[in-house]
Amino acid sequence: MERSELAITKLIILYIIRSLPAVTLSQLTSLALDTLYMDYFGFATAYEGLRIDQMISASFRADDPARDAAGQAVIRCDLTDQGRTILETLEHKIPAPIRSYLAQASTSWQKDIRLERQLTARYESDGKGQYQVSLSQSEGEKKLVDLALTIPDKSLAMQICDRWQRLPQSMYLGLLALLSDEPVLRQETFIDEAGSQASPDPVAPEQPLRRPMPGEQSLL
Repeated sequence: MERSELAITKLIILYIIRSLPAVTLSQLTSLALDTLYMDYFGFATAYEGLRIDQMISASFRADDPARDAAGQAVIRCDLTDQGRTILETLEHKIPAPIRSYLAQASTSWQKDIRLERQLTARYESDGKGQYQVSLSQSEGEKKLVDLALTIPDKSLAMQICDRWQRLPQSMYLGLLALLSDEPVLRQETFIDEAGSQASPDPVAPEQPLRRPMPGEQSLL
């Protein structure tokens, strides 16, 4: 990566962090690659340079309930005063098309990040061979779901956390349907794990019961 290209990459990363204070490293990586200006190697090189030069801070937070897909604490990134000053001074060096993209995309980023923070899914070993899974879903300050489950193995715990984060609406409506015995999901469209859309099969009309003929064994 050329020096000038590396400098622009660093400025893009600083811009994203300024738009999303306390962004996780995973989120930052994804958003930076979405600009199509850099590949993963370029991002990693620029990110490490910013961290070493103390233009960004990257740390775990003891009071942060968020966990990654493996149940580990997440790294959150913020600008330092030095990083903010550098960005304000050199922001105009970012190519105009990329600046325009960043300005337009930042609004949707903030909305997506707020939604993500309303979902939590984590698991941890109970020390007895099983796993405790904690799932929650909130809407603003109102908590919609708060579940604690005991799961027999780690792979299933990871799968549950992954599905909770990928399909929050379906999971919530599914719980309502199961607990209330109401057909909440009947008209819903689901997205399967391959990414294609599929609708539930229509409910077949109920067939009248037939009396068994003489000599015929009933299975009812």
